[in-house]
Amino acid sequence: MDLKLFDLPTDEIYKDVFQPSMQKVGEALSTVLNTANLILLPLKLINEKSRIYFKDNIKRYSEKIEKKDLTIIPVPEIVGLPILDKLTYINQKELSETFLNLLTKATFKETIDLVHPAFLNILNNLSAEEAKILFFYKDTERIPYIELYVHKYKKPPSFMSESRVKTKKELQEEITYSFEERNDTYIRYASNLTGIEKRVDLIFPKNIDIYIENLQHNGLIFFETDLININDLDIYKRLKEEDYKEICDELENTLSEWKNEDYNYEIDIKKRSIQFTELGKSFIKACINE
Repeated sequence: MDLKLFDLPTDEIYKDVFQPSMQKVGEALSTVLNTANLILLPLKLINEKSRIYFKDNIKRYSEKIEKKDLTIIPVPEIVGLPILDKLTYINQKELSETFLNLLTKATFKETIDLVHPAFLNILNNLSAEEAKILFFYKDTERIPYIELYVHKYKKPPSFMSESRVKTKKELQEEITYSFEERNDTYIRYASNLTGIEKRVDLIFPKNIDIYIENLQHNGLIFFETDLININDLDIYKRLKEEDYKEICDELENTLSEWKNEDYNYEIDIKKRSIQFTELGKSFIKACINE
C-alpha cells in the first residue's frame, strides 16, 4: 500500500521529524516505517500537537540509542508499530519514558530478549502516576508497609489475677478464656500504609490505593503478609512514628473512648511488604531501567 494513497505530504512530514543526524533511528525503524499499516501515522502527524509530541519523543529515542555501543537490529513490528502510535499523543515524562525504554531495548540485538509483547498491554494499563512509582522504586527489592487493626477481646475474669486455688468452675472459665476469648475480633482500620504518597511526587496522592491495586492487577507486584525482613524494622518504625503518626494517634484516642467493662480494645500493627513478581522485575528491566 502506498503511503501517499491520500496524497499526504509524507516526505515533508518525516523530514520535519527525522533529522539527518538520526541515522541509527532510520536503521532501527526501517521495517516499521515501511509497513503499510503505518498509513495512520502520517495522518496523525498532520496535527501540529501530535507532530510536536512525536518529534520530541523520537529525539529522546535517538539520544538513547546514540549512547549505546550495541548492535542495532530492525525493531519488530509487533513492538514498534503500537509504540510509535503512542508517541504521537503521550507527553507525560515518566509514561513516555517507559515506552521509549521498551523501544530502545527492542532496538539492539543484546537487549531484544528483555522485550515481551505483554509489556505493551501493561503499559497501556498504567497511568503516569503509576509509572512515577515504578521509577522511584526501580532499585528497591520491596516496599515495607503497615496495616492498622483494632483487636477487640473480652476482659479476663477478675479471679485470674488472684493467688489462690481456683474452683472447678473458675478453672473451666479460665481455660475457655485463654483458648477462645483472647482471639475474639480483629477489625481492619487502615491498610496499605506504604509512605509512597509521601515520597513520590504524585498529582493525586489520595489515589494511592488505586495505583497499588492496579499494579497488582497487572501482575507487577504481590503482597507478602507472612514474612518480614529484619533490615526493614527502621522503616516500619518510621511509618508508625512519622509518616502515619496522626492516624495512629487518632485511633489511639478513639479506642480510649471505647473503654468498656467487658472488653479491651488494642491497636494491632501488622508488618507487611509489597514485592515485585518475576513479571514485575522483567518489566522494570525492559521499560523502567535505562
